[in-house]
Amino acid sequence: MRTLYRELERMTDAPITVHRALACIGEDPGIPASRLATRLGMQRPAVSHVLKGLAARGWIERRRHEGDQRSVQIHPTAEGLQILRATSGRAVGTLQRAVRGLSARQLLQLAGGLAALLGRLPDAQQSQPPSPPAITSRRGINAPRTRLTNRA
Repeated sequence: MRTLYRELERMTDAPITVHRALACIGEDPGIPASRLATRLGMQRPAVSHVLKGLAARGWIERRRHEGDQRSVQIHPTAEGLQILRATSGRAVGTLQRAVRGLSARQLLQLAGGLAALLGRLPDAQQSQPPSPPAITSRRGINAPRTRLTNRA
């Protein structure tokens, strides 16, 4: 993952925390800062600092909620969406390269560990974590392909 982080930082001259925040905002346009802080696992003052950096780069904009003028919503700008599109496939490629050399046994262990980890996430606590896929050949896990998202 460090390789991915360094590559993203090199491409955009922005720290990985900025990318994580932008990815969350891109997935949930209009997200309030308090919910963004929860999703990133950060304190509100730290998120405020990240948001100032995103706004200075022109990647986000803050808008008052139409129904409640006290509430501020965070939206990606066209430039922010362009950054997300340009960097979205990087995580998938890096992960594919990382797991390519794993044995079937290691892939099964990884799948089990990821299922346990995902089960501990706040959004997943209401539902059961997915069970690890079965190993069907020496080539690895026979599971449908899924697209990874940049969730933090």
